[in-house]
Amino acid sequence: MARCPVAKLAELDERTLTRVEVDGVPICLARLAGGEVFAISDICSHEEIELSDGDLDGDDVECPAHGSRFNVRTGEVSGLPAEEPVATYPVTVENGEVLVDV
Repeated sequence: MARCPVAKLAELDERTLTRVEVDGVPICLARLAGGEVFAISDICSHEEIELSDGDLDGDDVECPAHGSRFNVRTGEVSGLPAEEPVATYPVTVENGEVLVDV
């Protein structure tokens, strides 16, 4: 795994989703209401739709196409029609920089 800088923490508003790419891997950053940042695959496991275009509801990302939901902490499915989880990536914040291990 390589730890890569992807964003400045100050640029990520709370309760938002942001798409970034690391070595061609699409990643959805989720900054929760409490300020924590999580990284999951930006591609829904049900259809090839970008999750970062969806909504963040608490700890869940809702896919904009069919409403599948995924927990940003675990990648597990929290709402159908998706049945397979999405990948998660470790996030570190150092000196105001958000780093993701991919």
